[in-house]
Parts: sequence; C-alpha cells; structure tokens
Amino acid sequence: MTPLRLAVATPLPPSTSGIADYAVDLVAGLVAAGATVTAYSEAAALAPAAWGGSVPCQDLAQLGPALDRGAVDLAVYQLGNSADHHEGIYRLALERPGVVVLHEYMLHHLVRELTLARGDAAGYLEEMRYAAGATGWRAARRLLDSHYPVDVWSFPLFERLVDRSLGVIVHSEFARRRILASRPATPVEVAPFPLDLDALRPPTAAERARARAAIGVGSEELLVATFGFVTPQKHLEPALAAFARLRAERPGARFAVVGEISPYYDFLELLRRTGDAGVHVSGRVPLEQLHDWMIGCDLAINLRHPTGGETSATLLRLLALGRPTLVTDAGSFAELSDGAVARVAVGADEEAQILALLRRLADDRELATALGAAGRREVERRHGLAAAAGAYLDFCVRVRRDISPPETPVPPLAPHRPDDPRVGLASALGAALADLGVGEGDPALAGVASALVELGLDPGAE
Repeated sequence: MTPLRLAVATPLPPSTSGIADYAVDLVAGLVAAGATVTAYSEAAALAPAAWGGSVPCQDLAQLGPALDRGAVDLAVYQLGNSADHHEGIYRLALERPGVVVLHEYMLHHLVRELTLARGDAAGYLEEMRYAAGATGWRAARRLLDSHYPVDVWSFPLFERLVDRSLGVIVHSEFARRRILASRPATPVEVAPFPLDLDALRPPTAAERARARAAIGVGSEELLVATFGFVTPQKHLEPALAAFARLRAERPGARFAVVGEISPYYDFLELLRRTGDAGVHVSGRVPLEQLHDWMIGCDLAINLRHPTGGETSATLLRLLALGRPTLVTDAGSFAELSDGAVARVAVGADEEAQILALLRRLADDRELATALGAAGRREVERRHGLAAAAGAYLDFCVRVRRDISPPETPVPPLAPHRPDDPRVGLASALGAALADLGVGEGDPALAGVASALVELGLDPGAE
C-alpha cells in the first residue's frame, strides 16, 4: 500500500509552545509507522535535529500550493490557544480543511486575539454568534457595551474550526464529549499522546543525584515542584499556602515553580499572600533542564481548573519519569486510573487536601515510590509513540476515504426590501430557536413559520 503522505502544520522548536516539542515526537512516530511526512511551520528553517534530516520542513505558506498540486494527501493541523504560535495554522485550517488536532477545545483566547484585540469588534460578535447563536451574540454585545466579562469557559469558540475540518483528534474522552455536545456529527478520535517512553524513563539513584546537583538541591532537602505555563487555573494559591504550612514543619523544604508566568497573572501578589520562603521561580527553562527539575523533585503538583480539555504534556512526562504527582480530579485528569496519581477535589478545602497529601507522601517514601511506579505503568499502558502514530494514521486513512463533497449551500432568503424590519425579527427568532435546540426539520419550525405568516411578519410579505 502506498504510504499516506501527510502535511503536519505545527509550531517547531525553538518555539516556546509545548506543541512544538509534541510535534517532534509525533512526526518521528509517524515516520516510523510508515507515513511520508512533510512538516510545515513558520520556523521551517529550524527543523529539529532530532529528525536527522529525514523529514522535509517547509514554510507554512507552501502548504496551500502543495495541496493544490496533490503533493500531499491530507493536512494535519496542530492547534492550541495562543495567537503567537497558532495564528497562521488556524487561518490555514479554515481555508484548507484537513484534520485538526485540538490540544484543548478552548480556543476563545485565540479567536479573541485575532478579532477583538485587533479592533475587529464585528468579527468577535460574529464568532460568538456563529458558535452560540443569540446567546453568544448578546454576551459579546454586553462585553462591548459595558465591559461585563464573557465567561470564556462557556464559549470555547471551537465551532467554526470544527465545522470546517474533515475530522478532529483529541487526547481525552472529556474533550471528545465536549466537542460532540456542540457538533454531534463531527468525526472525533481520541488518540494516545505521543511520548517517547524510551527517552523518558524513571531515573536511577545516580541520575537523580546528578539532576539534583545540577539544579542546586541538596540530597536531604524535600523538593516539591510544579511545571508549565502559570495561570490562575493552575491553582497555585492553595498549593503554595499548603506548602507554607508544610515548611513550618519541615524548614528545609523547597517549592519550585518551573515555567513561564503569564503576563496577565499577578504572581508576585500571590507570593505576598502565601509567603515566598523556600519558593524558587525558574521561569521557562530548556527541555533538558526541565527534565532535571522533574527528575530531581520528590513530589510534583499539577493542578488545573477550570479546564479547556487540555491533556497536560508535563503531567505525562512526570508520570513517565515515575514522579509521584498530585492532580486536580477533573477534566482529562479524572480519566487517569485510580492509584496512578494523588487526586485533589476542586473546592474550598483544596489547601487542606494538598497539605495532607504532601505530608503523607513526604513521610511515607515507600508509598510515594509506589505512586510514581503506578504512574509510569499508566503511561506505558495508554500512551507512547507507536500507539499515537497508529491511531493518527488509522483516523487519517478513514477521513480521507470518507471525504464528502461540499454540502449544497442554504438558499438565500426570499427577495425583500433592505429596510424590512421583519428580516431582523426572523433572524433573531431563528437564533433563539437554535439556542433552544430546534434544528432543521424540527416540526416546531412549521408552527412558527405559520404564525409569522398569519401575523403578516414573514419577510417579503406585502
């Protein structure tokens, strides 16, 4: 069988997007599985050395022409929620449909950056209307009129992208269910996360000692750490408050925040409230140094709520390395097997839960070791390069086989005067009905249409 020719549009290193590191492993797995892959990126000149020249890398602008001349069979778009890293990929995915990999279904921030943040209020209103009808339009209108904030978690704004795509890949059942709740006819595949489990293995005692020395941590110090981009959703306030109480009992304990701090998060104010004794903030570090911090920590904390359907790459790396880890019992984290992680329920007593777990695991090193080993078994069972590549390729083959011709466009409204107010009434009524779940072919539509006609309110009526 002729190998599937895939175009993977993605950020690449040295981009600070975690999806860039993901793509390096994924493409290696796809090639090993027999696919022919070309990577397309705005950083094409910086093709990862990990591929050893085996993967052609072209500028993102060349993907459209490659599709036109039939040089690739299918485009696969890696999408996250950052305009800095994904604007070009997002726009191209809308123009040239393919398979979209949603690393989170929350795209509100991306869409807002491309519209409202650039002065395009009408574009933002239209995206909110497209995704959520009159309800979304009104929420956006209220934001523009009164600065009343939009609840972005209620309006993730993935709908237009999903509608334009041939299929969607996600990494959790949680994300799949949320997409299908809005777009039930969409082909959505839950694929394993591509982890190089040979490169990510639990460290030996000598490797841990080397890593701890490299990051300046003594052999007897208790090191708690959290990893990744720091936002309020990472719940560091209860975590740091719990650590401050633990440090009162264990004066040598340390807490490392390894990752970039969001510029929109007043983290210094958080430290002022919780205390900064024993807290080290590294900022974003290179991948090798990140692994030193992961290998060197005794306990890891990876909390997230609310969630936009993310599957945390840092969490899976921690589990692959055998690090005992505390996670929020919500979203995709709730799908992890019992015993693979220590769970923290969302609620008012998070600080108390975290403190109790830190105490227990710090006091019982055998329990902590067993928890880390169970985490490693979890990723061995559910993830890996071969499993991820196989799921990707199977889905892409099905999508390419089942591509349907474009649907016939909905005919325009009947002729009407441009200033006819009944057109606006019909539009608002249709949006309200859509919000209530009334779809095309619903018997209720006939009754509504008859009522409009009887009242003389149907567009175009004399």
